[in-house]
Amino acid sequence: MDDTWERVGTHRHRFEAPDLLHTIAVGPISRDEFALALDVIERHAERGPIFWLVDLTHLDGIAPEARRLLSERDARAFLRGIVLIGGGFPQRVLATLALKAVRLFWRHETHVPFAFLADEREALAWIEAERRARPARRGDAGRGPGAAVG
Repeated sequence: MDDTWERVGTHRHRFEAPDLLHTIAVGPISRDEFALALDVIERHAERGPIFWLVDLTHLDGIAPEARRLLSERDARAFLRGIVLIGGGFPQRVLATLALKAVRLFWRHETHVPFAFLADEREALAWIEAERRARPARRGDAGRGPGAAVG
Protein backbone atom coordinates (compact mmCIF):
# COMPACT_ATOMS: atom_id res chain seq x y z
CA MET A 1 0.00 0.00 0.00
CA ASP A 2 1.30 3.47 -0.85
CA ASP A 3 1.58 5.71 2.22
CA THR A 4 2.22 8.87 0.21
CA TRP A 5 -0.38 11.54 0.92
CA GLU A 6 -1.10 14.39 -1.48
CA ARG A 7 -2.20 17.63 0.17
CA VAL A 8 -5.00 19.84 -1.13
CA GLY A 9 -5.18 22.70 1.35
CA THR A 10 -5.60 21.07 4.74
CA HIS A 11 -7.08 17.91 3.20
CA ARG A 12 -5.12 14.82 2.20
CA HIS A 13 -5.56 12.23 -0.55
CA ARG A 14 -3.84 8.89 -1.09
CA PHE A 15 -4.47 6.56 -4.03
CA GLU A 16 -4.31 2.84 -3.36
CA ALA A 17 -4.16 0.69 -6.49
CA PRO A 18 -6.11 -0.56 -8.19
CA ASP A 19 -9.13 1.69 -7.57
CA LEU A 20 -9.30 3.40 -4.16
CA LEU A 21 -8.87 7.09 -3.36
CA HIS A 22 -8.68 7.66 0.38
CA THR A 23 -9.38 11.25 1.51
CA ILE A 24 -9.04 12.79 4.94
CA ALA A 25 -11.05 16.01 5.18
CA VAL A 26 -9.57 18.44 7.72
CA GLY A 27 -11.34 21.68 8.55
CA PRO A 28 -13.75 23.40 6.17
CA ILE A 29 -13.89 22.57 2.45
CA SER A 30 -13.87 25.54 0.09
CA ARG A 31 -15.04 25.54 -3.52
CA ASP A 32 -11.43 25.65 -4.74
CA GLU A 33 -10.42 22.74 -2.52
CA PHE A 34 -13.41 20.71 -3.67
CA ALA A 35 -12.57 21.48 -7.31
CA LEU A 36 -9.02 20.25 -6.69
CA ALA A 37 -10.41 17.09 -5.03
CA LEU A 38 -12.50 16.45 -8.16
CA ASP A 39 -9.33 16.91 -10.23
CA VAL A 40 -7.61 14.27 -8.05
CA ILE A 41 -10.55 11.88 -8.59
CA GLU A 42 -10.48 12.38 -12.37
CA ARG A 43 -6.71 11.92 -12.54
CA HIS A 44 -6.81 8.63 -10.64
CA ALA A 45 -9.81 7.39 -12.64
CA GLU A 46 -8.07 7.61 -16.01
CA ARG A 47 -8.11 3.80 -16.34
CA GLY A 48 -11.60 3.35 -14.94
CA PRO A 49 -13.94 4.38 -12.13
CA ILE A 50 -12.62 4.38 -8.58
CA PHE A 51 -13.97 4.14 -5.05
CA TRP A 52 -13.76 7.28 -2.90
CA LEU A 53 -13.33 6.64 0.83
CA VAL A 54 -13.67 9.90 2.79
CA ASP A 55 -12.79 10.22 6.48
CA LEU A 56 -15.05 12.92 7.97
CA THR A 57 -13.56 12.83 11.48
CA HIS A 58 -12.00 16.30 11.19
CA LEU A 59 -14.43 17.89 8.73
CA ASP A 60 -15.53 21.36 9.84
CA GLY A 61 -17.82 22.59 7.10
CA ILE A 62 -18.54 22.48 3.38
CA ALA A 63 -18.93 25.86 1.70
CA PRO A 64 -22.23 26.27 -0.18
CA GLU A 65 -20.15 27.14 -3.26
CA ALA A 66 -18.44 23.75 -2.96
CA ARG A 67 -21.81 21.96 -2.91
CA ARG A 68 -22.98 23.99 -5.93
CA LEU A 69 -19.87 22.89 -7.81
CA LEU A 70 -21.57 19.49 -8.22
CA SER A 71 -24.02 21.06 -10.64
CA GLU A 72 -21.08 22.14 -12.79
CA ARG A 73 -18.85 19.07 -12.55
CA ASP A 74 -20.49 15.68 -12.67
CA ALA A 75 -18.07 13.11 -11.24
CA ARG A 76 -20.32 10.04 -11.53
CA ALA A 77 -18.47 8.58 -14.50
CA PHE A 78 -15.30 8.55 -12.43
CA LEU A 79 -16.73 6.87 -9.32
CA ARG A 80 -17.59 3.23 -8.57
CA GLY A 81 -18.76 4.11 -5.08
CA ILE A 82 -18.46 6.59 -2.23
CA VAL A 83 -18.04 5.56 1.39
CA LEU A 84 -17.91 8.05 4.26
CA ILE A 85 -16.41 7.14 7.63
CA GLY A 86 -15.82 8.68 11.03
CA GLY A 87 -17.04 11.93 12.38
CA GLY A 88 -19.78 12.69 14.80
CA PHE A 89 -23.22 14.12 14.38
CA PRO A 90 -22.06 17.52 12.95
CA GLN A 91 -19.91 15.89 10.26
CA ARG A 92 -22.68 13.50 9.27
CA VAL A 93 -25.13 16.40 8.96
CA LEU A 94 -22.69 18.24 6.68
CA ALA A 95 -22.12 15.14 4.58
CA THR A 96 -25.86 14.46 4.37
CA LEU A 97 -26.46 18.00 3.09
CA ALA A 98 -23.75 17.52 0.47
CA LEU A 99 -25.23 14.18 -0.59
CA LYS A 100 -28.69 15.70 -0.91
CA ALA A 101 -27.14 18.27 -3.25
CA VAL A 102 -25.52 15.44 -5.20
CA ARG A 103 -28.86 13.68 -5.60
CA LEU A 104 -30.50 16.90 -6.82
CA PHE A 105 -27.79 17.61 -9.38
CA TRP A 106 -27.18 14.05 -10.54
CA ARG A 107 -30.72 13.13 -11.67
CA HIS A 108 -29.68 10.78 -14.45
CA GLU A 109 -29.73 7.01 -14.81
CA THR A 110 -26.24 6.54 -13.44
CA HIS A 111 -26.21 5.50 -9.81
CA VAL A 112 -23.08 5.70 -7.67
CA PRO A 113 -23.40 3.37 -4.64
CA PHE A 114 -22.75 5.14 -1.37
CA ALA A 115 -22.55 4.28 2.34
CA PHE A 116 -21.94 5.88 5.76
CA LEU A 117 -19.87 3.49 7.88
CA ALA A 118 -18.19 3.63 11.27
CA ASP A 119 -14.56 3.03 10.37
CA GLU A 120 -12.03 2.14 7.69
CA ARG A 121 -12.29 -1.60 8.35
CA GLU A 122 -16.02 -1.55 7.59
CA ALA A 123 -15.42 0.73 4.60
CA LEU A 124 -12.85 -1.60 3.06
CA ALA A 125 -15.19 -4.56 3.55
CA TRP A 126 -18.01 -2.61 1.85
CA ILE A 127 -15.70 -1.69 -1.05
CA GLU A 128 -14.61 -5.31 -1.47
CA ALA A 129 -18.25 -6.43 -1.53
CA GLU A 130 -19.01 -3.78 -4.19
CA ARG A 131 -16.03 -4.95 -6.26
CA ARG A 132 -17.40 -8.51 -6.22
CA ALA A 133 -21.01 -7.47 -6.87
CA ARG A 134 -20.21 -5.01 -9.66
CA PRO A 135 -16.90 -5.71 -11.40
CA ALA A 136 -15.19 -2.66 -12.92
CA ARG A 137 -16.00 -1.84 -16.51
CA ARG A 138 -12.83 -0.28 -17.88
CA GLY A 139 -13.28 2.59 -20.24
CA ASP A 140 -16.25 4.09 -18.39
CA ALA A 141 -14.27 6.91 -16.81
CA GLY A 142 -14.08 10.08 -18.79
CA ARG A 143 -17.17 9.32 -20.87
CA GLY A 144 -19.25 11.98 -19.18
CA PRO A 145 -22.34 11.99 -16.98
CA GLY A 146 -24.18 9.25 -18.83
CA ALA A 147 -21.40 6.68 -18.46
CA ALA A 148 -22.36 3.61 -16.51
CA VAL A 149 -20.67 3.10 -13.17
CA GLY A 150 -20.27 -0.46 -11.96
